[in-house]
Amino acid sequence: MRGKSCMLSAVVWFVVVMSGCMALPGGGGGGGTVSDHVAAVAAKATDVADQVGGADGFGGVRMAGYRQHGPSHMGFLDDGDLADSNGVMMVRMHNGAQEACTLHMSYIASYLGLDEETEDFDIPAGGELTFELPCAEIVGAGPLTEPGGVGCHVGTNGLAVGTNGLPVGNHMMVPGFLGLDYACGSDTPYECYLQADEDDLDGDGDTTELILLSQAMQRHMQDGGPTGHHHGGSGMMGSHMGGQMGMGGMGMGMRPRE
Repeated sequence: MRGKSCMLSAVVWFVVVMSGCMALPGGGGGGGTVSDHVAAVAAKATDVADQVGGADGFGGVRMAGYRQHGPSHMGFLDDGDLADSNGVMMVRMHNGAQEACTLHMSYIASYLGLDEETEDFDIPAGGELTFELPCAEIVGAGPLTEPGGVGCHVGTNGLAVGTNGLPVGNHMMVPGFLGLDYACGSDTPYECYLQADEDDLDGDGDTTELILLSQAMQRHMQDGGPTGHHHGGSGMMGSHMGGQMGMGGMGMGMRPRE
């Protein structure tokens, strides 16, 4: 933090605020009070972040280093950093498959509790869908603490989940965190992708399989990452990404969910 320091508790993420120390932006911009609820949200975020990186983690070996850097940048430091119960976030899912898919979007919005919530969305073959979710501290597809869990079904064509549907894992669908990877109330959606793994991002040698990708993974693969840490070269997402995942600005305003 440019010469000024904060001490982060490894147990409950309490922060001892030193003179001039700045917290990262979250749901409401900070300035509130530390509470047991904030500590519980921070601990939950750490549990999810601990599943990122490594051969069996979200993002695989391409996210090496995330476990060391990610949790300290979450920014859930006080009540003002939590998700706004009146806010929404925009998500856009791109379906690069030749069949329709059902995306199992998961999120944790602490004002609803610390258990995962799931909403399903049908995306047409070769198309995209922009939709709203309640403002949430953590977002992903499939189980948020289970890398390789089912994130979507392909070939469902609007039928019940599992009916003639090919399950696609969430291994490359790195979870996103409020204030670190996205903002609620922004007109710039959080981008998600279903596409062929032409660059073998998961390293299993299969370049024809379908994989799910998140904007969070793309951002943390860039030089410097969103908070100055480094995971690798800017080309590590592979040549076929081709600038698909433009970030745009992250507005911090809130607006009610309709």
